[in-house]
Amino acid sequence: MKVLIIGSSKKEKVINFENEAKVLGKILAEKNHTMISGGGYGVFELIFKSYKTNSGKKYVVYLPSKKEMGRCGGEIGPKPNKIIYTKLDYPGRNLEMIKNCDCVIAIGGGLFTFTEIIHAKKDYDKKVCVIDKGNLALWIKSIDKIKKKVFLTKDIKEAINYLKK
Repeated sequence: MKVLIIGSSKKEKVINFENEAKVLGKILAEKNHTMISGGGYGVFELIFKSYKTNSGKKYVVYLPSKKEMGRCGGEIGPKPNKIIYTKLDYPGRNLEMIKNCDCVIAIGGGLFTFTEIIHAKKDYDKKVCVIDKGNLALWIKSIDKIKKKVFLTKDIKEAINYLKK
């Protein structure tokens, strides 16, 4: 299964999600799932460390154009097995990631992550799970149309089981 990981790329904002990130990385590796992200640090770095420690084999990163990365100060982050250069801006890159995954899991994140969830559900009918912790989960819960379409859980194993169905 190709699992797109979305969430905060800011190291200082993901401290509260360390345990969930470690568990998710371990499960993705043990189940031989492909980890997909937009690169960077934050939650992706935490999950990647656990994924690699547990012999995860395939980490794919989608990047926007080099010009866009330079303009926004974007970074690749931990070394992936494969980099896909989309030559698009960040919103376009996000759509490419969503189109090319089997499902989406969000840990933390802000408005950018929120828009990815909306596109994943509305435009591509992907299964989406949000870890029920932090502001992103509160936003999801506050909008009935989205809450009905997104699986919220605090349990990473339950999240993966939902995405596999």
